[in-house]
Amino acid sequence: MEQASIFIVEDELIEAEDIRQTLKDQGYSIAGVTQSGESALEILKGIHPDLVLMDIHLAGTLDGIDTAEQIRTLYHIPVIFLTAHVDDITLGRAKVTEPYGYILKPFDDRELHSAIEMALYKYRMEERAHENERTIRILANAIPDAVMLLDRNQQIIAFNDAMAHRLKENSILNVDESPVRFDRKGMFTSLESRIKELLSSGRPVRFEEKTGDEWFEISLMLIDGMAGENPRIFIQYHDITDHKKIEEHLKKEGITQLELNMERFQILNDQIRNPLQAILGYVHLDCSQNRKQILEQIELINTLVDHLDRGWVESEKVRRFLIRHYREVPDEMPEPEIGRR
Repeated sequence: MEQASIFIVEDELIEAEDIRQTLKDQGYSIAGVTQSGESALEILKGIHPDLVLMDIHLAGTLDGIDTAEQIRTLYHIPVIFLTAHVDDITLGRAKVTEPYGYILKPFDDRELHSAIEMALYKYRMEERAHENERTIRILANAIPDAVMLLDRNQQIIAFNDAMAHRLKENSILNVDESPVRFDRKGMFTSLESRIKELLSSGRPVRFEEKTGDEWFEISLMLIDGMAGENPRIFIQYHDITDHKKIEEHLKKEGITQLELNMERFQILNDQIRNPLQAILGYVHLDCSQNRKQILEQIELINTLVDHLDRGWVESEKVRRFLIRHYREVPDEMPEPEIGRR
């Protein structure tokens, strides 16, 4: 395993050398040693150690706390404070810099080693968590859908950029407030009851909702927390406005075409009965003398039947579409009168 590199900031030369030798004996790599906060910040421009051991009380303009704050902001390197004594005020200042540990002087070798290993482990775990969070955010922003995560009390935990845009549009500025309590444009009107349904059944919920001129398919699902406790609520808004517009257009066109076809069938029905009546009349006469007329009428009937068949095929396509997508047949469709005398 690669040696962890430690940078030491200690203004007491003897103590600094003692720490350096102790760390070297424990297998660590010494990235550097300096006596002041100013020189530490300058040196860290060119190196990036795994950890900084920082004496809180340093001579110079910057004490250890001020230096640690800048190291955290500029370089994001974990810091462990070294101090012989610390009062409440100094401790309060030090906490703000989010140090990875404190070591009180005098300390033994084992205590120093344990503090460093714990700090390095904590830093690695935090970096892994941050990387996971960044990955999740990248994936969440890779989709155009607006998504967010709530706790079981419907408080917002996180959301992607698309949802952030919609939250802003709906004047939701406080992330600690529930979206169902911030309804400005009808965006979240039905979430409250749907969330109750989700928490009650535990099964995913999916429904469609119109907001202004927009249509959304909204999906809700539970995500288990640690040890299966404190479930979180994942909400996704998928914009289906274009789909709804196309669907509505097809529906209108389909019904129009179906009604037009049915009207044609009605006309053909009337037209087909007249030739049939003529044939019946010729049948009672001498067929040999009227053969030509009979054949002409039969040809006319065949032509009409062909038109009728094609109309039926097109109407049946539309009818199947309407039944498949709307689960209903348009009212008042005229029935053809074929075969009716």
